[in-house]
Amino acid sequence: MAEMTKREGAQRILDAKASAEKLRFRIAMVCVAILAIGIVIGVLTLWHFGVATVLVCGLLLQYAVERMSTIIDASIAKGLKAMGWDQKTTIDEQSLEKIRRIAEG
Repeated sequence: MAEMTKREGAQRILDAKASAEKLRFRIAMVCVAILAIGIVIGVLTLWHFGVATVLVCGLLLQYAVERMSTIIDASIAKGLKAMGWDQKTTIDEQSLEKIRRIAEG
């Protein structure tokens, strides 16, 4: 597989940061949905089933969030590597501005 250019690496970092922001919103929405479904199941059946639903869905959500966080972190690391930056570089507002300039071109 061909190596990424600096521009592609910068775009990859920007995409990963955007995905991280979307992930936070989606986690909140899924938590609300899980609670609502758990309450409905608890009302329609026994409250034990509602609690079990919330716990099982919560575990699945935790797994999904950890998996997506790992993928996002790996994507950022690969983008930093493509740009020739140190893997331990913190992505603050100043470095994001440099990355945007590189991605634009």
